[in-house]
Amino acid sequence: MKPKLFQSAPAWAVRDPMLLSGVVLLTLSPLLLIVSGLDQRLLFERSPWDKPLRFALSLGIYAITMAIAAQWLLQREQLSQRRWLLGWRWLAPLLTATLTFEMTWMAIQAARGLDSHFNEATPFEELMFSLMGVGAALLSLGTLWLGVVASWLAFGAARINDRLIALGIALGFIGTGLLLPWTGEALVEAGRSQSAIQASTVIPLLGWRLDGSDPRPAHFVAAHIMQILPLAAVLMTRYGPSSRPGISALALFILAAASTLLTVWVMP
Repeated sequence: MKPKLFQSAPAWAVRDPMLLSGVVLLTLSPLLLIVSGLDQRLLFERSPWDKPLRFALSLGIYAITMAIAAQWLLQREQLSQRRWLLGWRWLAPLLTATLTFEMTWMAIQAARGLDSHFNEATPFEELMFSLMGVGAALLSLGTLWLGVVASWLAFGAARINDRLIALGIALGFIGTGLLLPWTGEALVEAGRSQSAIQASTVIPLLGWRLDGSDPRPAHFVAAHIMQILPLAAVLMTRYGPSSRPGISALALFILAAASTLLTVWVMP
């Protein structure tokens, strides 16, 4: 018998703006890759379309992860009738609007051959960069909020598997929600000169420094804890020792701690 989430997938898939925005962003990624190859202009010795491409992939995965986690929580009887459901109904469109704004501005700047981040060449561009910072904060807060909601289910669900998956969502989303602003602030402090890195000193596409002074690897790890831990929890419910759920829960806490330590370790 299929889980309820997948039985109702067509219904929620066409209504959930986060899922739709994530699918659109991932669908646009190949187009951005093609444009990046065709556009011969360079911005700090890299294609101006590299950054929109990276963000389309990252934000697309983020949006789909948020949508799937939220819909899974909605299928749990302990949460389906609570007020947090109303919260997601307004939060999802807000986060979708934020994603749309961020990607639209990056695409506009790429088409102009200009940088969207750390660009204070004009008052308007400085304002837009500040608004992007507000958008990043909203995305982090939304992630943190959903993690807190999942933590309630992690300790209150009747089924052990539900507890483990909710624990994975809680640890992953709270980890990303807390670590992303910290690593993002490090990017703001050090990143005003990050865009001017020579192409020979960075990893292609990612654009990371190879000298250990770049906070972007830490930012990357922090951003994807919210996918790693829920996925690990799902795998544990399928292949882990079901008779000893405490071991799986301990493994999730260890993985969360390891992800946090890795983020701290790769931070300059």
